[in-house]
Amino acid sequence: MKISQLVAQYFTVLPIGCVLDEDQVTRNLREAVRAYCGYRRLTNAQPEAGIHTPIDAQAGATGDQDFDLTPSELALIEPLWHLKNDKENAIAFEASRTQGADPFGKTAAECDAAIADFLRELPSKSFSFEVRSI
Repeated sequence: MKISQLVAQYFTVLPIGCVLDEDQVTRNLREAVRAYCGYRRLTNAQPEAGIHTPIDAQAGATGDQDFDLTPSELALIEPLWHLKNDKENAIAFEASRTQGADPFGKTAAECDAAIADFLRELPSKSFSFEVRSI
């Protein structure tokens, strides 16, 4: 499924209490994809000039930057994406405290800890080795 389709699907089933816009959600997904690509190349992205996955940090999810993620890639990328969305949403809710609102859900600190745990496990989760018999 392409990055743009994943973002559209996220907004179709938008979680209650989410204050993020499409740009924020897309940026979080692209950050999660880049974190995954630090350990493994995307199946449907061609390597370029010594770069195993050509992700432009500044580009949006359009054209050649709208990568098609396989189900196995998405299984590793999606939890990190949701954690990043939760963190950004928590920051917005915590900022609303200055206006007298009582925030609910995860705190930004809880999200930071969960992201750190996930990133610590990501290298071993994304590693695979092709077994060949002689």
